[in-house]
Amino acid sequence: MRRAVDLSRLLSSEAISQTRLADQSGVILDIDSLQVFSVNDTGMCVVEALRDGIDDHKGLVRRIVDEFEIDPETASGDVDAFVEELAHYLVDRRV
Repeated sequence: MRRAVDLSRLLSSEAISQTRLADQSGVILDIDSLQVFSVNDTGMCVVEALRDGIDDHKGLVRRIVDEFEIDPETASGDVDAFVEELAHYLVDRRV
């Protein structure tokens, strides 16, 4: 899951700022491009896991399953879709 590894590195850098809001959703700011991304509570959970260095698919799915008590198959699809979309906006535009 190369995209997750790239995101993990980027989210841990000073180029990206992320903030969890009171309703558990969040905001991600790409400081270089000044783009702001809103994410729901599930997305914010994935962002925090990536920032914490969890960059493998199994670990990300486990974090979602534990946090939201959903089945692994649903969590797997959600993780794949979210990582791909976020990487498109944050990683691909830097290349």
